[in-house]
This record gives sequence, C-alpha cells and structure tokens, in this order.
Amino acid sequence: MQKALLWKIALIGLVALLLQIPVEMIRGLVAERKQVRDRVIAEIARGSSEAQRIAGPVLVLPWTRRVVETTTTTDESGRVRIASKEKIEHGQVAFLPDTLAIEGSIDLQEKHRSLYKAHVYTLHAVLHGTFKLPPGLDVPNRGAVPVFGRPQLVLGMRDTRGIRDNVQLEWNGTKAALQPGGIEAVGLPNGVRAELAPLDPNDAQTAARHDFRLAFSLVGTERLDIVPAGASTRVSLASKWPHPSFGGRILPDAGAKVSGDGFAASWRTSHFATNLAQLHRRCVQSRQCDAFNQHTLAVSFVQPVDLYQTVERSVKYGFLFIGLTFATFFLFEVLQRLAIHPVQYALVGFALALFFVLLIALAEHLGFALAYVIAALACVALIGYYVAYALRSARRGVGFGLALALLYGLLYVILRAEDHALLMGSVLVFVCLALAMIATRRVDWYAIGAHPQASGKPA
Repeated sequence: MQKALLWKIALIGLVALLLQIPVEMIRGLVAERKQVRDRVIAEIARGSSEAQRIAGPVLVLPWTRRVVETTTTTDESGRVRIASKEKIEHGQVAFLPDTLAIEGSIDLQEKHRSLYKAHVYTLHAVLHGTFKLPPGLDVPNRGAVPVFGRPQLVLGMRDTRGIRDNVQLEWNGTKAALQPGGIEAVGLPNGVRAELAPLDPNDAQTAARHDFRLAFSLVGTERLDIVPAGASTRVSLASKWPHPSFGGRILPDAGAKVSGDGFAASWRTSHFATNLAQLHRRCVQSRQCDAFNQHTLAVSFVQPVDLYQTVERSVKYGFLFIGLTFATFFLFEVLQRLAIHPVQYALVGFALALFFVLLIALAEHLGFALAYVIAALACVALIGYYVAYALRSARRGVGFGLALALLYGLLYVILRAEDHALLMGSVLVFVCLALAMIATRRVDWYAIGAHPQASGKPA
C-alpha cells in the first residue's frame, strides 16, 4: 500500500512538471506579443518622432592659424640654406554654459494602431543662461595669432522631426536665426545652430557675460532625456501625466510632486557632480561622445505597470498555482478517503494554464484589471463545477472554487504590489504550507493505504 501511495505522489508530481510545458509556451506567447507591441511603438515613433534627447547649448568657435615653419640645412660645400614653409592649422573650441536653466511643460496624447498605443508628448521648453568665455578663448598663440571665425550656438536634438514651432533664439538680447546642423559639438545625430556676431579675443568684452534665451516645442515618444550641460544647471518640468518614471543618472530633487493631477519635478546639478566638462572635452577632441550624451536626467511616460510585464509576472506564479491546487486535491484524497485519478489532476492543471491565455487575450482589449476578473471567474466556475464531481460533493466543489478564487485574489494583490511582491509571495507560500501541516498533523501516513476509499456521486 505504501508503494501505491508513493507511486501516486510521484505521478502527481510528474503531471505537475509536464504542465510546465504549456506554461512555458504561454510565457513565450507573452514575449511574442510584447515584441509585436514594441515594433508598433517603434513604427509610431518613426512616423512622428522618436524618444528625444536634448544636449546643450554649446558655443563653438572655429579658428585658423598660419604658422611659418623654418628649416636650416647645410650642403657639402658648407653653405647654409634656410627654407620657410607656411602651414595653415584649423580647429575649433567649444564652451558649455556657465549657467543653464531649463523650464518645460509637457502635454501628452495617445496614438493608437491596431490593439496598441504609444504615448506621444510635446515639450514646450525655454532654455536660458549665460556663457563666460576665458581670456584668449583657450587657443594658445604658438608663434602665430589665431584668427577666429563666426561663433555658432549649437543645440543637439535626437530627432529634429519633432520640432513643431519655430525655434526662437535671443543672444545678448538680439534675435538670431537658426538652421539645421552644427551637431559635431554635442555628438548627437541632429540639431540646430545659429551663427552669431564675431568675437574679438583682444576685446575685454569678449570674456564678459553672454546671455542667451532659446524657446521651442518638441514632440517625442515615450521618453525624454536632457543632458545638464551647464556648469550650474537647473531643470524644472511639469505635466498632467500622473505616472512619470524618473531615470537617467540624475534623479530629481526630494521636493518632486507626483499625484493624480500630474507631476512637477526639478533637478539641480553642477560639473562638480557630473564631470560633464571633461566628458564634453573628450567629445569635441576625439569624437567619443557616448559618455557625455548618456549622462542625462530622464522622464519616461509609460503606464505604471506594463500589461505584458504584469502578465509575464503572473505566468511565473503558474507553478505555484498548479502546485497549491494539486496539494489541495491530494489533501482531499488523504482526509476524505477519496480517489482522484491523475487524469483529473491534469485536466484541472490545463484549466489553470488556460487562465493565462485568457488573461493576455482579454487584457489587450479590456485592460488588465477587467481581463483578470473575467478570466479568473471563468476558470473558477469551470474548475469548481468539475471538482464537484471529482470530489463527489457539490459542497466540496463550491468550497474548492472559493479557495481558488481567494488564491486568484491574492495573486492579483501580489502583482499590483511590485515593491512587496516577494514578501507577500513568501508569506502566501508559508501560510499554505502551515495550513497543510496543520490539516495533516494527525494523519497516519503508514495507514493511508489500509482504508477503503469512498465512492459515490456529488450531493
């Protein structure tokens, strides 16, 4: 009899393991649907504008220097020959703002395609600050005085297709026209630039304060990154979107406000904290700009709990569902002297796996919460009806269905409580194990097979 009991336990365990095959297939289905969603969002971004990154502004000064190189040679007869050769050198120096303030408001809208949607935002921004240039403009003479060309003010943008209104620039209180290009100084694929009045390095005013004000509207998708280029930078962003996700390498100040009415956040940073001055110098000199452009503050406009991520997390609890259900079945066998066939275990397990398929199929149309309720009620009703016959009692079937409904409810709470999911899941498993141990504390496992098992029909 003990061998029969062990074989039954082993067979139940084997059925539970085999049921992980459809569960893993469902996980693959979730990943596939997520990839389709991501491709649709990428297509929407390509059709409008991608996630935006703003770097700058940067002041760029091209220079030219004529250097005369003299070489002296002596021939076989002792004559000294002196040859001169003029060499023209070209270069540029780039300066980050001494102070930079960015103030922006963000409007959001949804763009739909088929079952999927992407969040498209419009940033209305004003950048203002000052440049303070060093004496000599950081270009050594080296035997010849450099001649400076017209300076350019450059603002890098990842996708200039997102510019909706004319960009307006004021330099020292005077309006300046902007045009595309000039992005070598910021290392981004696109940008805008403005040619400014020439600077005289011998003029004392050159090293004085130069004020700028830059206003524009920019459309992007899903995420906004800003490189805090100023030696001292202050950024303020506000939006009616209630679920911002702050990222990047710089987080907002402690006073950031997030509520159902939207968010308002501010950042303060300096070159002492970011090392951006050295990173930008490397960008200009060797075109190694990744470190400079990745040192950002960021805001993402996404749902707080991603649909496919939540469904995938729920699938990870599939083994727990099947294990707890099978354990309950087995306890009924032990405590009620019932015989439940492994095929009945398998059918109930397939019904539990089907829950996840229903969940993802319905969630794409109805949203996660409503889809979860409908899928859970359908599976609870089906399993409860079937278990009433398997356990030969309608009352037991109803009780089993209520217990399963409670389990689905607990799983929903765990899925929504991201920060405490591990704690709550661990407590759930512990409580289930404790209940099983308490329920079987007086069971004589050696005598299990010695008793005849009851039979009958559901009451």
